[in-house]
Amino acid sequence: MKTFVDYYIKYTERLREINDAALNSPTELIAQMEQQFRKRVTEIAEFIAGLDYGHKILMVAGPSASGKTTTASILSEQLRMSGIGVLQVSLDDFFLGSDRPGPMLPDGTRDYETVHALDIELMQKCLLELIVQGEALMPDFNFQTTRREAQHRHVTIGKNDVVIVEGIHALNPIVTDCLPDKQMLKMYISVKQDIKDRDRVAIEPRDIRLIRRIVRDFKFRASSAERTFGMWKQVCIGEDKYIAPYKRLANITLNTIHIYEPNIFKPTILKLLSDITESSLHFNHAQDLIQKLGAFEEIDDKLIPKNSLIREFIGDGIYEY
Repeated sequence: MKTFVDYYIKYTERLREINDAALNSPTELIAQMEQQFRKRVTEIAEFIAGLDYGHKILMVAGPSASGKTTTASILSEQLRMSGIGVLQVSLDDFFLGSDRPGPMLPDGTRDYETVHALDIELMQKCLLELIVQGEALMPDFNFQTTRREAQHRHVTIGKNDVVIVEGIHALNPIVTDCLPDKQMLKMYISVKQDIKDRDRVAIEPRDIRLIRRIVRDFKFRASSAERTFGMWKQVCIGEDKYIAPYKRLANITLNTIHIYEPNIFKPTILKLLSDITESSLHFNHAQDLIQKLGAFEEIDDKLIPKNSLIREFIGDGIYEY
């Protein structure tokens, strides 16, 4: 599969325009951005639906907090509306877990960023059985206990269904080489732009993803901003080492930025960042984010639709995360 489809769009709104809309017409700003993002995802679904062969495998990769899970869910929704069956698979379910030996960092902590943090043998077995035989026993990983659930779930697919496999390593050849190439599409998604204030950068893509990650970790994993900061350096090292080298293999690219999102995250993130004291190693980084977000006007998160990708990080959405 050599077809390349670029669904990346760079939004041109700058800080002043975003803030003007946030103050005067926040509902319209949100609706416009949501419509543009969903239009791109719908176009991808239509492209996949138009491919004329049996089982299709869509590998969806991207760095942490890029919105892989919701993007996969919206794609699934659009494909089902076209009459195509879909099964979503998360590579996170193949984590080895704290009860099994796994790769370690020099400081003695677990390395969850390497592809070898996954049970590669089980992952390859399950994915191949699913595509070749149409069924497999899939594991479930519990992030609260940091272990797999004891019971595996039996999943099946029809002969013309699409399997969407999402995870940070979904484009890694260790994951994809066991699968039939002629039935596989590869998709890379991320926050692929910054937000400008005149001629300077108001906030960078990696900052936006870190903010997403801090809010999500707090809301869904009972994790403090301090703890997320503590992991972030290794997350970024892992991205550069294990994700960036393979994004060139993607057939499809997608920009997941929602240009209003700093305005939405601001109230929550400022409270979380204020808990980081001067004695912390991450104090300066936290203060830098506080300063950057201070330039954005707040928007009430109640205005965000339930089917928005941003709900993956703030909660109360319609999709499972």
